[in-house]
Amino acid sequence: MPMSNILDQAKQLWQRLHQMQKLAIIGAVLAAIGIVVAVIISSSSQPMQVLFSDLDPKDAAAIVEKLKEQNIPYELGDGGTTVRVPQSQVYELRLALAREGLPAGSTVGYEIFDRTNLGMSDFVQKLNHKRALEGELQKTIASFDEVQKVRVMIVLPEKALFEKDQKKPTASVLLHLKSGRSLSKLNIEGIQNLVASSVEGLSPADVTVVDQHGQILSQAPRETSTLAGLTATQYEQQQKVESYLTSRVQSLLDGVLGPGNSVVRVSAELDFTQREQTRENYDPDGQVIRSEERIAEARRSQDSLDYPAVNSESNATKVRTNYEISRTVERIVGGVGTIKRISASVLVNGITKVVEQDGKKVVQYTPRSQEELQKLTQIVRNAIGYDPERNDQVSVVNLPFDTTMMEEPEQEPTFVLPKGNIAIGITALIALLLALWALRRLVMVPPLRRRIEEILVPTAQLQLAPTPESAVDVTQQLAPSAQPAAQLEGHREPSPYDELRQRVRQRLDAAGGAQLTEEQLLIEEMKERIATFIRENNPEAIKLIKSMLTQE
Repeated sequence: MPMSNILDQAKQLWQRLHQMQKLAIIGAVLAAIGIVVAVIISSSSQPMQVLFSDLDPKDAAAIVEKLKEQNIPYELGDGGTTVRVPQSQVYELRLALAREGLPAGSTVGYEIFDRTNLGMSDFVQKLNHKRALEGELQKTIASFDEVQKVRVMIVLPEKALFEKDQKKPTASVLLHLKSGRSLSKLNIEGIQNLVASSVEGLSPADVTVVDQHGQILSQAPRETSTLAGLTATQYEQQQKVESYLTSRVQSLLDGVLGPGNSVVRVSAELDFTQREQTRENYDPDGQVIRSEERIAEARRSQDSLDYPAVNSESNATKVRTNYEISRTVERIVGGVGTIKRISASVLVNGITKVVEQDGKKVVQYTPRSQEELQKLTQIVRNAIGYDPERNDQVSVVNLPFDTTMMEEPEQEPTFVLPKGNIAIGITALIALLLALWALRRLVMVPPLRRRIEEILVPTAQLQLAPTPESAVDVTQQLAPSAQPAAQLEGHREPSPYDELRQRVRQRLDAAGGAQLTEEQLLIEEMKERIATFIRENNPEAIKLIKSMLTQE
């Protein structure tokens, strides 16, 4: 079929449409074009990647100015603190901006003294020293993985004349932690000691650490000399022992039963009683000569009363020996915080598997055997250091776990638009829905559907029977399509097909050598009949058009 006939049919169909129908078609076409353009732009545009994030407003302004000078496209996000550039230029721009000292950062350290001023007063000098010290501490603490931003404030009191009037320096640290991150107690104590060691005369107890929510993270050191401080320390030590034993048992059971199939709770009773005693032991069998003293005496005497004289001699020896008996002195100090008693309770889930019953999948639960529970009990005892002399207790019980809250229905995978194309996707979806709604209202009008059948159906029917031998089939096919024409004309009866065919033959003979086919002439004849009906029956045609506009 020549293109000119198709264009003529489309033009005639367009002229028969109402103004609202024309606007609906134009809107649908524009929406389709907008969708195609949006898809092309989103697919051809280069993805953007973060160049810098969490920028200071001054650094962000300087970086944007540099990008404008180089005509590099960019995007701002997170309130202007994040700058995005094309993905292929991220690393080159970072190196180029770093060469120019960007981002410089608002934190000032000891570089404040790079430019000296001879006219600087002593007060300004001290103030700059304090600013430099705070800046260096901020840079150091900001290097922690969990910290996003940090602010350090130090108070240095003036030197007093007397020591009793001297005030202690204090410091406060404001931490802005990253999302989902937290600092342990050891990390907080490390920050306190870091700040205290950097300031002369500052004690870690005088450093207060606060997070971005206003919660105090640091704790004052407990005084173990007081009863309250000693009790709190003992309670923390007991919690550490219980947590350590619980983690040991839980890791073993998770490896055997699988995660989520066991629950362990350990209670440890510690003995914080302080005992001190002294013992002295003497061994009588372990005598040792310490000293020995010997005294020898020789006496000679002469009795002058007797004649002749009588002489007498005497010798005497005395020995004094001192023995050292072995002695053992013991000074015994009882251990503080020793384990007095341990109680462990373990809940073990049974064996669950999914089986099919009556065409449905159900969960079948099988309890664990007594032999398996005994093995698990022995494992728990070995893990906690079971001692029957301490009256330790270990209980392993097999109970079915409630897993109804853990079962979630399977969700079909959903397509998520990229972050940069969400607005384009929503706009395209709305435009597509509007276009479909407009086309539906246009196509569902019954009079318009009948008119389209009058114009287009004969063409398709005649193309199926182009030969003269199939004239009878063409007549049968043309009869249904002629019914709408008969409905339009009302009282007029259509001419027989033989007469119509004869008229077409006459026009073909009159055309001579023109390149026209019988099918084309039949279509033109049908068009002329419709046009004649509209000219001769103008009021009825107007009523028909009004009914088309009022019907859904």
